[in-house]
Amino acid sequence: MKTSRPPRILLLSFGLATLAGCFGPRPIATLPATELAIQATGRCGDGKCLEMESNANCPADCGRTIPPSQAPPSASLPAATTGAPGSGIVYLGVMVHLEGWNDDKNQERFAAHAAQVRGTADLFGKYGAKLTFESKEVTDGILRWGDNVLLEMQERGHGVGVHADLGGSPSTDCAGLAPELRAEREQLESLGVRVRHVSGNVSHCDWIAATIDAGYSFTTGIVAYGVMSMPAANRPPEFRNCKSPSACHDVFPPELEDRLHPWRPASGTDWLTHDPNGQLVILASAQGIACAQEEASGGDKMKGCLFEQADIQALMDVLDQALELAAPDQVNILYFSWSLGSPLDPLLLEQWLQAVEPYVHAGRVQWKTLPEMYEAYVAWEGG
Repeated sequence: MKTSRPPRILLLSFGLATLAGCFGPRPIATLPATELAIQATGRCGDGKCLEMESNANCPADCGRTIPPSQAPPSASLPAATTGAPGSGIVYLGVMVHLEGWNDDKNQERFAAHAAQVRGTADLFGKYGAKLTFESKEVTDGILRWGDNVLLEMQERGHGVGVHADLGGSPSTDCAGLAPELRAEREQLESLGVRVRHVSGNVSHCDWIAATIDAGYSFTTGIVAYGVMSMPAANRPPEFRNCKSPSACHDVFPPELEDRLHPWRPASGTDWLTHDPNGQLVILASAQGIACAQEEASGGDKMKGCLFEQADIQALMDVLDQALELAAPDQVNILYFSWSLGSPLDPLLLEQWLQAVEPYVHAGRVQWKTLPEMYEAYVAWEGG
């Protein structure tokens, strides 16, 4: 088992090089494999664009620059590597929260939710893409109405876990957090689903200890409210007095380089520090799909987000940045979030999947479920 790693290297010199634009590509010999694949599809370099892009947008897309991080590390995470940055594979996924439908109270709503789950899985399956469904209300709906769509998703190769939505109030009884998390895991397991992870569990309580006690192996979808379990002096000033997860729902840690690799925390008081003996693995999330552009530009997400072409561009920009930071001797993960309580335009979703395809064909991106990312990390530790 790997128990120690060199200090993390601050990547100050590896920003994504600016391309010359759609009408002025760099010489083929200077292009990495990912960009060669992009040129071959007509996304850049030959004066053409994918169907998802207008001619007006193409030069801006092809000429964009991804700036290097100028900030010091915000956490003591296990991101150091002796390999060359920008040459690793990125495991890509989508975390889908099943919520907002009242599935356990209305059979018609449950049936509609199950149909949307299947339709989304069909769409992603066309491109070999994998989803991870994290269930809240659908679990109750299956138990009441039948139609075990979650077991079906697992059997089709998608991931399944719990979206607990617990521990999100300073008045939460800390003694009850672990039993509640355990009950949600056992309820989902009663459907025949293998459950190893949970989201929606960050708290002012020691949510790391509670999650371990509840029998989970890893946790996902971390938001800034999780710092409330840390001593006040150790919290970032902007999140020092969070009143709820919705008030502090920014992805966390804030820097992509600090979320690109899984790590093991020792406890809720210091969960940003990697402990090789920790019993829980954290897989930190990227931004939401529908709000990708707002998160990239610092827009106000609380006013609601529309899934538009700009969001596809923002998602691709984050993927490009992740590829620049990826290292060959690390497990590099990137997954975006989506609540299926808010349907997204399937045509735009398909355009995004099409935009990702050249990266997959170039061998730099692999679609994975979140459980598969966890398994890859554990295998890496043992290697």
